[in-house]
Amino acid sequence: MAHCPGRWSATGLLVFTGCLLSTCSPVLPVNPSSVTLSPDQQALVITSGDPAIPDRFTLKHLPTESAIAPGLYFRPKRFGLVRVSPDGRLAAFSTVDHHTLVGLLDLATMATREIDVITEGEVLTFHWAPDGHLFVYDYLPANGYHRVRGYDVQSSERLVVPRTEHRVSSHLTFEQWGSQPREVIVGMREQHGDEPRTITVNLIASTQLAPLLKPRQ
Repeated sequence: MAHCPGRWSATGLLVFTGCLLSTCSPVLPVNPSSVTLSPDQQALVITSGDPAIPDRFTLKHLPTESAIAPGLYFRPKRFGLVRVSPDGRLAAFSTVDHHTLVGLLDLATMATREIDVITEGEVLTFHWAPDGHLFVYDYLPANGYHRVRGYDVQSSERLVVPRTEHRVSSHLTFEQWGSQPREVIVGMREQHGDEPRTITVNLIASTQLAPLLKPRQ
């Protein structure tokens, strides 16, 4: 078959197009369809189209000692909550224990990151940002005042609401994502107040918090 100058054959065009697609288009991972708690909450049950991904992640796979607070040991009774990121790559989870572990599970490698430790408290909800780069969680610490913290997946920074934005006696709850990176709309309610209000805040790295002043003796 003769080839005319300046023209492409159908086969050549398909090969060229395939090369462009394989070069320019990222290869999307096989995302798990769901991650749920087992009935006894002793494991995370992973449903995936990738046979290389294990179907269970148990309490035995968790670290026994905290990396954030060395010398503190985890003895989880069960998993508490789990929430998968929008891109299906990661799962944020919590445990039920005297020292609650907030962790992040990589669903491709099954590696975990310790995000936070909440002593005598519990995680109430997880919220992922639409791009999957950030998540926040509502939690109830031992003092009984609802709080909000977050985590930046890309920078590995633990995020908090600046202390200048609320009183110690305020209850804080996540309402929705703002229009800027790390911007969130938070519900605020005083302990004895009947009228909750919302404020827009920029989460900051926990390392940026000024240390609390010690009371004078």
